[in-house]
Amino acid sequence: MGGAVAAVETGYMKSALVAAHSARRGRIEAGWDVVVGVNRFETTEPNPLTADLDTAIQSVDKGVENAAVQAVARWRTNRDQDPEGRARARAALARLRDEAKTTANLMPASLECARAGVTTGEWAGALREVFGEYRAPTGVGGSGSGAEAGPLLTQVREAVRRTGEELGGRLRLLVGKPGLDGHSNGAEQVAVRARDVGFEVIYQGIRLTPAQIVAAAVAEDVNCVGLSVLSGSHLELVPEVLDGLRAAGADDVPVIVGGIIPEADARKLLSLGVAAVFTPKDYGLTEMMGEIVTQIRIAGGLPPG
Repeated sequence: MGGAVAAVETGYMKSALVAAHSARRGRIEAGWDVVVGVNRFETTEPNPLTADLDTAIQSVDKGVENAAVQAVARWRTNRDQDPEGRARARAALARLRDEAKTTANLMPASLECARAGVTTGEWAGALREVFGEYRAPTGVGGSGSGAEAGPLLTQVREAVRRTGEELGGRLRLLVGKPGLDGHSNGAEQVAVRARDVGFEVIYQGIRLTPAQIVAAAVAEDVNCVGLSVLSGSHLELVPEVLDGLRAAGADDVPVIVGGIIPEADARKLLSLGVAAVFTPKDYGLTEMMGEIVTQIRIAGGLPPG
């Protein structure tokens, strides 16, 4: 009972946070709240740190990631090649699963897993088998967008309605957060504004795999996939989503990407087939919705206007 009450309270709090942020965004877009560099005093001197956009942003060498993966694989291989080590690891995982089904303290079983050479991935996987995986409330269900009604909002709503009629159904937008990125504000505001202009929105929260996003896009028969990536992993995760959609026969679904994305990376994503890239300077959500409708129309063989 206590868990159910806590879940309801958490959902209410999350909805209140999303609503408050939506209202703030509405004030920024209307010019009532001033954010220097966003809606006031936008001009600036060139930044010498980003003068060379192709080299200014440094990233971790792919070899570092590959070496880490190979190290874990070698660890498990060496452990499992020893019959005694393999047996001890399996027994430790079996104990962890069995005790997870009871009210026992899991610390002793977890410590035995560590002593047996069980990896954190194996440990977490065993617990997921028993408990499943918690999906936090998104908070977007009952939140208004905070957008000021005006000609642009009306125009985009009409474009969404008309395009849906021309394509044979209400437009459906999937908003996805791939990878371990925990920054959800942007994705939530996109989802709320998209619903406000007439989209049916599918948003399942943060920390999804590319495969899960592709599966949802196919199952929900969406007209567009919007990916929000603020972790710097866009060049790894977005191509996986594009490849997954192609493999599923859904390569005609436009993919929109938003996040902290340097211009050089944006060019790479566009060359791979991404329909549009948005960054923090694109703070006008209603304008963004208009561009998404345009990309849906182009993908559906309709005139952009």
